[in-house]
Order: sequence, then C-alpha cells, then structure tokens
Amino acid sequence: MTAIPQQRRPFRFAPMAIHCTWCRARVGELCTNQRGNTDRRRDVHSARQIDWVRVMSTRCPESICQAPAGQPCTLAPNAHQLRITAARIPTTTP
Repeated sequence: MTAIPQQRRPFRFAPMAIHCTWCRARVGELCTNQRGNTDRRRDVHSARQIDWVRVMSTRCPESICQAPAGQPCTLAPNAHQLRITAARIPTTTP
C-alpha cells in the first residue's frame, strides 16, 4: 500500500524551504539574530533570499518531478533536495 502524501501549509516565506547559510536556521524555521534567540518576523536574511532565487532558477533534476525553472516542485511541498544541491553547483557560461 502506498502512502498518500499529506498536504503541508505553505511556509510564511518561500525561502524557508531551504536552510539559511547566514544564521543556520533549518528548513521551516524563521531566521534568527546573531545570538539565535530572536526570530525575524518580517523577512528572512538576504543570503537565504538569494539562495532561494538560485534554487528556483534551476530546473529540478529529480526524475519524477522535472519542474522547469521558475516553477515549484510538483510532488514535494518544498524544493527537492536534488534541486537545492544542483543550484549550489557552479556553472560556467561561455
């Protein structure tokens, strides 16, 4: 028997689907201050925003998804891990 994926509510900010490289907030958590004791309620760090734009500008390489750039992953409530990894690999343009 296959499990039916449960629908998740969308995150407060779309970039919360990836971890923050500045404050180390995990997926689904709000960014915090430098001490890690106060949540940012109005936005996320710019580093996280930039990483999210990079992820969304990458086609999802997951064989079952193949979401084009600019579109969310189809079978996951967040971006697939393969897409996040692919977005971090530097590419060269001729």
